Amino acid sequence: MKKSNLMAEAEQPQAAPLETVPLPHLSDQVSVAAALDKALDGTALWVLLAMYRAFAVLDRDQAEEVAGIGLTPLQFNILTVLQRTGQPTTMGALSGMLVVRPTNLSGNINSLIKSGLVKRELNAADQRCLLAVLTPKGKEFLAEHLPGHWRRLERLMQGLSPEKRIQLVHLLRELAVSIGDELERERAADESEKRSRAG
Repeated sequence: MKKSNLMAEAEQPQAAPLETVPLPHLSDQVSVAAALDKALDGTALWVLLAMYRAFAVLDRDQAEEVAGIGLTPLQFNILTVLQRTGQPTTMGALSGMLVVRPTNLSGNINSLIKSGLVKRELNAADQRCLLAVLTPKGKEFLAEHLPGHWRRLERLMQGLSPEKRIQLVHLLRELAVSIGDELERERAADESEKRSRAG
């Protein structure tokens, strides 16, 4: 079966009228890109566009949901990660688990501190860094709002069976490893080129 047919079968039509959207389907965009560059397989671009679209839909929903309780998605994620760690957590560890830069955390942590949901503590093992800790008010806040959040996530993903959800998790993990491996190869090549120029 031709690649264009596979693309057409794998994607459902969108609700928006065709006259308002020049390329309403991701497969249309991929087909155009592949036509412009004959060496392009197209499937990698298709994955990228599909992930961007899915994330945009989910992120918009999550932003609207947590805005109703006075938080941003990142602030809500900070609280839930602190709950899961169950212990005071460094900014570095927190940023690693959230996959954000430490500099992006400071303002959000400050907002949560002002709300009384989080506090900072000195790190007894290394007084150069501070620890973030859930306050009793923060724990009560999550106890009130988290169950409803989890139930909403289940409803949002009810179109995927538990098996498909786990399969998606594995595929996303493989993709993250693939991206990381390529970034490492690029860094190694850059370093090798710098050394050859210096020598």
